[in-house]
Amino acid sequence: MSDHRPGRPQVNEVLSEAWIARLRAAATLTVLVLLVFVAIRVGLNQVSEPFPESQDAPICTTLDLAEGDDLRPADVTINVLNAGDQSGLAGRTLSDLQDGGFGIGDASDAPDDVESVANAQIWSPDGTTAAVRLVRSYLQGKVRVVDRVGSSAGLTVVVGGNFSGVKEGRAKVKVKVDQTTCVPTITESTDLPIP
Repeated sequence: MSDHRPGRPQVNEVLSEAWIARLRAAATLTVLVLLVFVAIRVGLNQVSEPFPESQDAPICTTLDLAEGDDLRPADVTINVLNAGDQSGLAGRTLSDLQDGGFGIGDASDAPDDVESVANAQIWSPDGTTAAVRLVRSYLQGKVRVVDRVGSSAGLTVVVGGNFSGVKEGRAKVKVKVDQTTCVPTITESTDLPIP
């Protein structure tokens, strides 16, 4: 006779249910451990990657000007190169031009290929533009316009050993022909290098 009573599971059924529950727990634990290892691996890869290169904001952006427009100092970015022997001349000149309302670019020593500069030069591959006329009105003494491109965006002023300094110039000039200018993007005061 069988000892099986109705409503009670047999020993084989109980063992198989317990076995299935253990298998489920083991499978769940295995999946969780694998997920932790994958997360650690991804995290280590992220931490070990180099930081992205910072993108410096451009010192100025191009603005198209039409004949008859007004050009003001705030619309022009200036770079100053020191072609003289006086230390700090480019930085002081750029600071004085900033006081006149111009946007500041770079101040540095002039490259070795720059010929002797008596007082000052303005480098402009486009000739005597409105920006050149405006900047020239702020520079004392004789200022030559040279057909040359500067190494930085904006208008480049080269000051020599006999540079007479910056004076109060015109508040604005009229644009005579359509042209572009480089309007400063950085408006806050920054510490200037002293070449």
